[in-house]
Amino acid sequence: MSEWIADVLLFAAGIAGGVLISSLIPSFRAGRRHRSGLVDARERILAEIKEQHEKEILHEAFRTAEDIRGELDRSLQTLRKTLTTVLDPIAVRPADPMPRGSGIAPLAKPLEPNRTHSPH
Repeated sequence: MSEWIADVLLFAAGIAGGVLISSLIPSFRAGRRHRSGLVDARERILAEIKEQHEKEILHEAFRTAEDIRGELDRSLQTLRKTLTTVLDPIAVRPADPMPRGSGIAPLAKPLEPNRTHSPH
C-alpha cells in the first residue's frame, strides 16, 4: 500500500507543479510583452527626437544658406558699384569740366614703389 501512497503523492506533486508552471508562464510572457512595449515606446520616442533634431539641423542649414546668400548679394552689389565707378570715369567727372589749356596736366601712370633688396 505504501507504493500506492507514493504514486498518489507523486501524481499530486506533478499536478501541482503543472498548475504552478501554467500559472507562472503567462505572467512571464506578460512581463516580456510589457518590456517589449516599453522598448517599442522608447524606440518611438528616440526616433521622434532624432527626427526633430534633423529638422532643426536642416532649418539652421537653410537659414545659414539664406544669410550667406544675402551677404553675397550685398557684396555683389558693392562690387558692381565699384566696377561701375572705376570703369565709367565719365559719370564721375564734374558737370563743368575745365577748358583745355587751363594749365592742368593729365595724370601720368603711377610710379611703382622702390624695391630694395634686403641682404640675406
